[in-house]
Amino acid sequence: MNIGFENEYQEFKEGLGQLDKGLKSLTSMLNKHGKATVYFGVNDDGNVCGLSIGKETLMDIRNRIRDKIEPRIYADIEELKDDTGKAYIKITVSGLDIPYSFDGRYYLRNVSADEKVTNDVLRKMLASSDSDILRQKSSPNQNLSFNSLFGILAGNGIHPKPTKEFYSNYWLLNRDGNFNMNAYLLSDKNEISLKVVVFEGMDKSVMSKRTEYGSKCLLISVSEVLQYFEAINITDVNLEGALRKEQSLFDFPSFREAWINACLHNDWKDGIAPSVYMFDDRIEVVSYGGLPFSLSKEGFYHGTSVPVNKSLLTIFMAAKYAEQSGHGIPTIVEKYGRDVFSFDDGMLKVTIPLAFERPEVVNRKRIALNKSGLNENQKIIVDILSKDGRLTIKEVAEKTGISVPGVQKICSKLQEYGIIERNGSKRDGRWLVK
Repeated sequence: MNIGFENEYQEFKEGLGQLDKGLKSLTSMLNKHGKATVYFGVNDDGNVCGLSIGKETLMDIRNRIRDKIEPRIYADIEELKDDTGKAYIKITVSGLDIPYSFDGRYYLRNVSADEKVTNDVLRKMLASSDSDILRQKSSPNQNLSFNSLFGILAGNGIHPKPTKEFYSNYWLLNRDGNFNMNAYLLSDKNEISLKVVVFEGMDKSVMSKRTEYGSKCLLISVSEVLQYFEAINITDVNLEGALRKEQSLFDFPSFREAWINACLHNDWKDGIAPSVYMFDDRIEVVSYGGLPFSLSKEGFYHGTSVPVNKSLLTIFMAAKYAEQSGHGIPTIVEKYGRDVFSFDDGMLKVTIPLAFERPEVVNRKRIALNKSGLNENQKIIVDILSKDGRLTIKEVAEKTGISVPGVQKICSKLQEYGIIERNGSKRDGRWLVK
C-alpha cells in the first residue's frame, strides 16, 4: 500500500525510534500551514512497511506530544492497517497558536525538510500569532448578544442557538471560556467603526465627506460599505454612431474582493479597522498588518490562502461573505494588474482606478474654473451674497453701486455658471453660494 509523497503537509517515518524527528516535523508543518500529518510505519517512498504496536504505544505517543510540544496540541492518533495486515500509525493535528516548538526549538517546513527558524523569522511568527488577537483576547464587554449574526446565518441555512458549543465551534470563546474579540466584533453592539472618507482632489488635503459604519455586527457594517460603493458605481454611456458603449465607474467585483480581504486580513490588535478612501481618480482600500510571515508576494498574487484571522474567516464563510478558494486576489490582478497593490509599513493598500470623473467632480471643477475667471463686479456680488443670501437685487445694487439691471444680469450669469442658486420667491427666498 502506498500513501503518496512527503511534502509540506505530511511526513513518513519507518519506526517509532524516529518519534522525536516525526514530532519535530509535526511542529514545523503546523508553523507553516496550521495543519500536519505524520505517519509511522511508512518508508520514504510512501510504502507501508509496518511496525509493532503495543498496548501503551498510542498513550506513549500522546504523552510525548504533551511533554515536548508547546503550546499544547490535541492530536488525532490512529492505529491503521493496510490490505496485507501491516500496522501503521497516523497522527493528524491542526492548530492556530503559532509558533509551536518541539523541545524548546522552533522549526519551519520547507518542501519536505524541517528548517530551524532564525530569530528574524521567529519574530515574524510571533507577530503573526499575535494578529489572531480576535481569538485570544477577551472582549471588553462580556454581556454580548448576537441577534444580527444569528439572523445572517439562518438566512444561509445555519440555525444556531446561543450555546457554549456554538460559541466554541465558531471561535467566539478564548481559552478561558470568555467571549473574545472575535465575538465582540460580531456582536450586536460594539465600539468598532469602519470609515469611508471622500476627498476633493488627488490627496487628503480637503475632505468632502466622512461616513462611519460600525457599532454593530461586523458583517452588517461590511455589507453597508459594499452597498454604499455599489450605489455610487454609476455607468457612463457613450453613443458613437450606432454603437452604444457602457462603462462602470470601477469594477465592483474587484472592489468587493479587496474590501472583504481587507477585513479578513486586518491586524485588529490595536483596534484599528480597515478603511476606504475615495479621491477624484481612485479608490484606496487599506488594511493593517501586512502579509502573513509564511506568505510570499508571489503566493499572494496567485491566490495562496493564508488568512491572518482564521477564526473570523470561519464566520465569513458560514455567512457566504467569503470563500477559502483564494480567487479574490487573482480577480483583482486579472482586472487591474499587480501594481494596484502596495505593501508599506505593515499596511496593505489596494488602489482601484476610476474609469471617468464622477458628475460631482466635474461640477466642482467647473465651478472652480468659473470662479477663477470672474470679473471684479462678479466677485464682489459673490462675496456679498455669501455673507447674506437674503439680500434682494435692489439691496445688492445699493451696496455695490451697480445698477439694478446690472446686478440682475450678473446674478443670471452666476446662476448659469452654477456658482449661485436662488431658493424661494423673489420676496421671501434667498441666494445660495455653492
